[in-house]
Amino acid sequence: MSLVVGAGFGQAGGVPDIERARTGLVVVESFAHAPGEPLVATEWWPRGCIAFTTFGSWEIRCGRGGGRVDARTVLVAEADTEYDCVHEHGTDDRALCVTFRTAVDVGPAVLVPLGPRFQALRRALAAELRAAVPDGDEIDQLSLALLQLTREGGDRRRRPRARTGRLIATLRDMANARYPDPTLDLVAEAAALGMGRTRLVHAFQEVVGITPHRYLVELRIAHAARLLTETAMPVIEVCFASGFGSVARFNAMFQGAFGITPTAYRARYRRA
Repeated sequence: MSLVVGAGFGQAGGVPDIERARTGLVVVESFAHAPGEPLVATEWWPRGCIAFTTFGSWEIRCGRGGGRVDARTVLVAEADTEYDCVHEHGTDDRALCVTFRTAVDVGPAVLVPLGPRFQALRRALAAELRAAVPDGDEIDQLSLALLQLTREGGDRRRRPRARTGRLIATLRDMANARYPDPTLDLVAEAAALGMGRTRLVHAFQEVVGITPHRYLVELRIAHAARLLTETAMPVIEVCFASGFGSVARFNAMFQGAFGITPTAYRARYRRA
């Protein structure tokens, strides 16, 4: 077996990386090793990343530890750390990787179990990537939730502290009351209450089940659906009355939720 050195998945030749989304915080890519590539390689990532294997398996080792990477685990790569990879069953493996564009603390573990919360976040991320216009804010918040979960070592479910629960309840009430305001920023509101962005995203997901950004979007979509069926308000006015900042974003989010455009939804469900 030969040895090659490359910068992360797919960097030593073979199948190219496919960029799925790019935001100010992360780059999300599909990576693949092609059959016929060397079975033993030393690789590294220039930035911290979190990777989900979608097919195949291999062994990984570094100074922080190691083990088998497969569909039951989440690989957590630290920036500028060498990883020895052994593909004993061949190199036709594939992964979805979330790479942070700035320095982040990814936590002490190299591999963490793919439990229910990781699976839910991965499904939500995959759904967002399939959207006609992926929502960068939602991708950022899902990535932050993934980062927090890796730092904690995976799916060790803990009840939020009472104070955290009260803060999330306050922010949820604020969202329920003010969602038509397109300038509402729950991250800023949380900061004013003493809660940082990463902790907000993780705690909100833990208490409510979705990220704060997605919660706002869902409130706005539901309100828009009501206006479309109960009023004669023009679609463009429905857009802005529901808290969306642009018609293009409104159309994309609405069609992602219902599978049809706002105009088609009104034609199908308008109440006489």
